Amino acid sequence: MRFDRKKDQKGQSAVEFVLIAPFLFLFLFCVIQSVYTGFVSLAVQRASLAIARSASLSGPDNDLAFKTQLALSLLPLSDLNPKTLLTILASEVHVSISANRKQVTAQVRYPMVIWVPLVDKVFGEDLVPSSDYNNSPEGRAIKKIFSFLNKPIPDLSFAGVHLPVHWVTYEETTFNEGFTAAR
Repeated sequence: MRFDRKKDQKGQSAVEFVLIAPFLFLFLFCVIQSVYTGFVSLAVQRASLAIARSASLSGPDNDLAFKTQLALSLLPLSDLNPKTLLTILASEVHVSISANRKQVTAQVRYPMVIWVPLVDKVFGEDLVPSSDYNNSPEGRAIKKIFSFLNKPIPDLSFAGVHLPVHWVTYEETTFNEGFTAAR
């Protein structure tokens, strides 16, 4: 009985590939998620700084303006995937002024999408839209931004969309430019 070594080696290569491929794809997805995490982290950090600066000029009580500033700052994320508009709309903004009124702090809580398969089961939770955002103040603000940029106006209902996310929080503090010292 003779064995064909070339045929056996081809079968061995196929088996090795089948055993190694899941780890290679997991590694590739993890690299993509890491790059995405860095991009989102920078965008959200810059958005929180922009909101803190805006609050230092106008005061901490303009929630719609801060949410609009957040949407405008994070809008480039929607170029990656249109579903990320849901994460922008679900973001939370909290602005506070220090006791001595010299500093303004903006805290942004952002639901970062997890793109790596199976990792969302360990680190994530499902982001389910709480409402139809088409008629919400945030939704109208995003639609105005899209129309201003001459982009097609998106449907913000997100019916049936479930995104696996991990909530991240960024906080930026700036000098209160509206501060006036007591005389």
